[in-house]
Amino acid sequence: MKVNAVRPYVGDWPNDITRLQPVPLRRVKIGGFLGRRVNKNVTSLLAGLKSPIPRAFEALAAGETPGEDNLRPAADSELYKWIEGMAYATVYDSSPELACELDRIVHLVVRQQKPDGYINTQVPPLERLDMRTQPHLYDLYIAGHFFEAAVAHFRATGQSTLLNSACRWADWFISQYKAGHPYFAKVGEAEHPEAELALIRLYRATGKKRYLDFAVTLTNMSRVAEKVAELWCGAKKLHAVRSGYLLSARAELYLETGKPEFLGHLEALWNELVSTRLYVAGGIGYMENIPELPYDLPQTVHNPHMPYMDIAETCASVAMMMFTWRMHAILGESRYFDMIETILYNHFLGALSLDNLGIFYYNPLKLVGDQVGRTDHGGCRSCRTMLPQIHSPGCCISNVWRFLAALPEYLFCADKKGLFINLYTSSTLEHTLPNGTLVKIVVRTDYPHDGKITIRVFCDQPVSFALRLRVPGWCMRALLRVSDEGEKQLEGGSYVTIDRTWQNEDTVDLVLEMAVRMLFLRHEIRSEAGCVAFARGPLVYCLEQEDVEIPIERIRIPLHPDDVPQVGVRWRPNLLAGVNVLHAPAVVSPASQNKTSLYFEAEGSLPATDVPLIPFYARANRSKSSRWVTLIPQGPAVKNNE
Repeated sequence: MKVNAVRPYVGDWPNDITRLQPVPLRRVKIGGFLGRRVNKNVTSLLAGLKSPIPRAFEALAAGETPGEDNLRPAADSELYKWIEGMAYATVYDSSPELACELDRIVHLVVRQQKPDGYINTQVPPLERLDMRTQPHLYDLYIAGHFFEAAVAHFRATGQSTLLNSACRWADWFISQYKAGHPYFAKVGEAEHPEAELALIRLYRATGKKRYLDFAVTLTNMSRVAEKVAELWCGAKKLHAVRSGYLLSARAELYLETGKPEFLGHLEALWNELVSTRLYVAGGIGYMENIPELPYDLPQTVHNPHMPYMDIAETCASVAMMMFTWRMHAILGESRYFDMIETILYNHFLGALSLDNLGIFYYNPLKLVGDQVGRTDHGGCRSCRTMLPQIHSPGCCISNVWRFLAALPEYLFCADKKGLFINLYTSSTLEHTLPNGTLVKIVVRTDYPHDGKITIRVFCDQPVSFALRLRVPGWCMRALLRVSDEGEKQLEGGSYVTIDRTWQNEDTVDLVLEMAVRMLFLRHEIRSEAGCVAFARGPLVYCLEQEDVEIPIERIRIPLHPDDVPQVGVRWRPNLLAGVNVLHAPAVVSPASQNKTSLYFEAEGSLPATDVPLIPFYARANRSKSSRWVTLIPQGPAVKNNE
């Protein structure tokens, strides 16, 4: 077998510095649970063209003035993220419709470029880089998403139209900076990071070092320190999305240059973020900011003056996975993909409707009570905003488009010794080893609902390489069997290495034990103290009001950790596109019979019941007024009335 070498489209880091290199999009065919979501992303991308996102460019092309729906902050960037996502999608989906729509939108955008390189459908020429127009700066942010779109389009199509436009716009920024424009004095404390990462990718696509130098200049305008509380990543200081993008850029600079100053503090910051600031479902930040204090993790935010503010913005999960992916490329440790897995399967997919056509901007772990006057950034707080409607800023749905389109490059990576499997879903990859031999790996699994994974290796002749399989940290016991070898028992939390000479059609069976787990909060987390969550495999579960007749606020869990085996698991193929439902013993707290009494005594023992729990990602798909709770209060043990 022979195959032409193809560079990664997203993780296009230099081989001489990067420890691990992604297997390129074109070499991966993704199926199974994740593949279904990636395929549905194409439908969502096409549906996005009927939303307000492209309207300003379409209006200008028709000689019309953009309407009020173009007043969203940084609105142009939403279309640029669409271009990036669609470019990646065309790599693994050769539908003529995708290529045609991508070409149409690219030409719409290029037509709006001014002679000096500037593009913006919102800002009149006299207001360029005008710091008086808004408290937060978005000029570089918008351009950054354009640069990333241009690189993606060039990588996917080989066409340089958009890439040339990106160079002209980047050169305009550099000229303004060299001319001493006062805008750049405020970038570190007022801009939205994005251009830093994008300029590095623009440098790789063009070889023009001035873009790498400018990326370093912009990155150094922000403050990256050893402690999370000391960061200052653009406007709002600890804005969750901005922080994730800037830290991603620092990691990318290290991957590009190998200079230690760019790596400094990144590992310590990542460790602090995941150990003190992350929600159980993988979200980060409330009111869009990372809290300065550790363990400050409210499950929902009540602010009558800002009713759209809440926890765990969807874009923040994308930024955190981007940062974590680059840390994995640098250090190669399985814990980074343990975290990506937690975010991906719970918070990120939980933001999306099952058909990928709707999205939550924020993702509270608890939604109960009266929601009148509360919004999900302009949308309904208890149900997702469905295309063609978008949130008041359309950043989250467009971020989902580009991330899901890039996701196949997260599944597998390689080094000089062989291959790594990072995420489990049915999939196929072809990879050329350093000695020039092509191998094919086929993965079959019903993960994350089932822990059995079968891997087959295909090669024309015997070939030696190391295959590394991630055994997740949540897995207490795993079994491994390789074709002609005996069964091995493994513990989770690292890659298991199978280094051997592979024969054609050799088979590896990995079985990850998926026991139900109770997750307790550290005592430092005062919000929701005394509550527990349930998990099975990588999935976190929640209790949704549709599944019980009594208010979910009255449910209590009387279980001790030793009692967890009492929790039943039942596969429901016709529920929510197929889910395992956990059936947990519970008690019901009493309801007051006296409407004027704030405190009262319970009469007799608390009634026992059984509550069904569904995966967090599947909530809010059965009702427009859903209610749910993820961290459930613990209650007294069920009394024996005999």
